[in-house]
Amino acid sequence: MARQKIILDCDPGHDDAIALLVANYSNLLDLIGVSTCAGNQTIDKTSKNADNLLRFFNSDIKVAKGETDPIKRKVKTCPEIHGESGLDGYDFPIYQSEYDSRPAYQFVIDTVLANKDIIVVTTGPMTNLALAISKCPSITKNIKEIVLMGGSTTAGNITPEAE
Repeated sequence: MARQKIILDCDPGHDDAIALLVANYSNLLDLIGVSTCAGNQTIDKTSKNADNLLRFFNSDIKVAKGETDPIKRKVKTCPEIHGESGLDGYDFPIYQSEYDSRPAYQFVIDTVLANKDIIVVTTGPMTNLALAISKCPSITKNIKEIVLMGGSTTAGNITPEAE
């Protein structure tokens, strides 16, 4: 059986660290790209977390950094849940981060256009996907499925158990 190509759009935190781990090592998935969004922490911290995890997993995928804030409001981080780094609890080695040069929405557009029947998995605010579709609606023809993890349509995840 062919592995399913996916893009993982995330805001690592501990929950998304597990998603990256599973996507990276699954025999069923072909993780072809990672984009980040602000959510559990700021865009700089979530991008660094995603990059640290990918380097730790010996992946050569470059992270595409997303917007500083969601489309409709300012970002609300949750350091009380995921810590100041967004991924407190382990001290990663110092990796030299080298991010994808494209903004995340452009990375999503380019990657989806180059791959038919791709699944886009979003585990944080869906800003990158929303911007990609609004700037290039034709990408929807190549998206097989959108899998999302969502907490709320109003105030975000109210408690650690919200999802």
